[in-house]
Amino acid sequence: MCGRIDAHDPTGVNNLVRVLDVVIPKDRFPPRYNIAPSATLATVCHKAGFDVADMHWGIVPHWAKPGQFERPLINARAETIHEKPSFRKLIAHTRVIVPVNGFYEWRRAQGKKATFYFHSIEHDALALAGVYQIDREGQMQCCLITTDANDVMKPVHDRMPVLIPQQAMQDWLCSEDIHVIDALMQPAANDSITAVEVSSYVNNAHNEGVKCIEPISKRDV
Repeated sequence: MCGRIDAHDPTGVNNLVRVLDVVIPKDRFPPRYNIAPSATLATVCHKAGFDVADMHWGIVPHWAKPGQFERPLINARAETIHEKPSFRKLIAHTRVIVPVNGFYEWRRAQGKKATFYFHSIEHDALALAGVYQIDREGQMQCCLITTDANDVMKPVHDRMPVLIPQQAMQDWLCSEDIHVIDALMQPAANDSITAVEVSSYVNNAHNEGVKCIEPISKRDV
């Protein structure tokens, strides 16, 4: 599951995607520390070349009947993405990278909920893997892909977003080889991300600002 992300630093994001020779303009990347589904995300996709595109987070399949989906699909499981009618054409032809500074996940145990912020160790940004479509109204919609948790994620949640290494972003966007695509939809290396516990402030999607990613202090515990 990946249901909340942080995208506040355009410099860090552009340092990550520069290998694709694209730049996300700052006006397309306003600082947002607490992005929930249904928001518009700055993404990188491949058409004639690598392009920056604004996409709505959440997909409603073209074939869906009115009211068939209570909510748009925000996550797709890597293990079944080639089989699901909602995603099998998209994973073959329209893959996308959602560059972010980090993401959040919640650990639920014994009736309590703790919030954790995950971010890259090596870079100031992460490349989340996704698929996209253009809906009947011409709006671009994207969905993030999840896989099994790595050892960093496991204490918090059993799923994590698929993270594409910087050197593999071109392969993710352009390859037509199913084996290459599947090899990239694996849990991230354990030394690629780190986690920090943050306060419950981020739990409300209306809350914004740097307070969302500040580590929880001992006196807050």
